[in-house]
Amino acid sequence: MLWALVCFAARDGSIEAKDKGKEAEPYCLLVGSCFNPKGFSVPGASITVEMKVEPASKVKKRKWQLVSSPRGEFAVRLPAGKNTFFVTATMKGYKPVEKKVEFLNDERQDIALNMELLSDQKSRQGGY
Repeated sequence: MLWALVCFAARDGSIEAKDKGKEAEPYCLLVGSCFNPKGFSVPGASITVEMKVEPASKVKKRKWQLVSSPRGEFAVRLPAGKNTFFVTATMKGYKPVEKKVEFLNDERQDIALNMELLSDQKSRQGGY
């Protein structure tokens, strides 16, 4: 029954009609990877992206939260334009790491977040 509804909607054009009139909004794409001191990926790291907002601006502070993939990677769409973002990665056993990223328009930027182990973790793992 569900298949019949999908076929009918596709034939009718109602599924396609929703997106036809819309023009894609520009955006910035931030792509990154988290690495440990040995250069291996850090899966499951908590990533926070915060937009810096000028005090006189009426724009609300914006914040995005995500988690790095099993390969230690993440990606997020951000508003296009001249904006500054602060990217923070945290993970149990590692020091938090922060990077500042600036966009000028609708563009893509790739970053690497090199995470350091906490000092008590280094002594237990023979230097790492």
